[in-house]
Amino acid sequence: MSGVPPELLRYMRQLGVLGAEGQEALRKSRVAVVGLGGLGSAVSIYLAAAGVGELILIDGDNVEIHNLNRQILYETQDVGLPKAFLAARRVKSLNPQVKVKPVQARLDEDNAEEILDGVDVVVDGLDNWEGRLVLDEYTWKAGIPLVHAAVERWHGQLTVVKRGVTTCLACLAPRRARRRCVSILGPAAGILGLLEAMEVIKLVTGVGEPSFNKLVIVDALTPAIDTVEIEPTPCEPCRERLRASQSLAAPSQAPEA
Repeated sequence: MSGVPPELLRYMRQLGVLGAEGQEALRKSRVAVVGLGGLGSAVSIYLAAAGVGELILIDGDNVEIHNLNRQILYETQDVGLPKAFLAARRVKSLNPQVKVKPVQARLDEDNAEEILDGVDVVVDGLDNWEGRLVLDEYTWKAGIPLVHAAVERWHGQLTVVKRGVTTCLACLAPRRARRRCVSILGPAAGILGLLEAMEVIKLVTGVGEPSFNKLVIVDALTPAIDTVEIEPTPCEPCRERLRASQSLAAPSQAPEA
């Protein structure tokens, strides 16, 4: 179409929603997706399609045949190959304008700072609470929004966590609720992953209202989506971490003359 720069033609249908400023904010953003399974597949595809500037795609696993009912980044011929590099190739083929950095590693306490340094938003695409709590700890200290989702069978949950705005993820999920997903229908993971992508877009562009202090509960079987308001009342470890981060951020006072 005449008069429209070629690099914007791809985004014509969303410019009316996000505006030029919103699209530019997406172009300048850096988003990390940790876990490239059912959630991470949907998140990565749609963020690339939307025009996020850089995606850091993190996963230490190889593709297994039982992944393919929900992990739409991969094909049958990919079984046995590393997810991060396959995912990077797939999203880059969808949108060459997006910079993609694959990280074939499991995120842990030792490498989180190095891998996530400088990102604007972190997306939880994991299927285990050990990894989620590492994400929670790092993003809370760094003041980076964490978009969390978890899915099992045909239902799931979503929320957005940020220091100074919400309770941390560890406070929201008591130990008895921290189960590893065993059974799952692929479309349920897709629904939650797409909701995560929407939260990232809202956080980056400022359009809409992120799900701070809300728990979005999805039942795909009914179907129903309910939202539960969360009272932001952090536990004592949260308060201690908040005080420590504020102390580190505060400028040092010059000594009196």
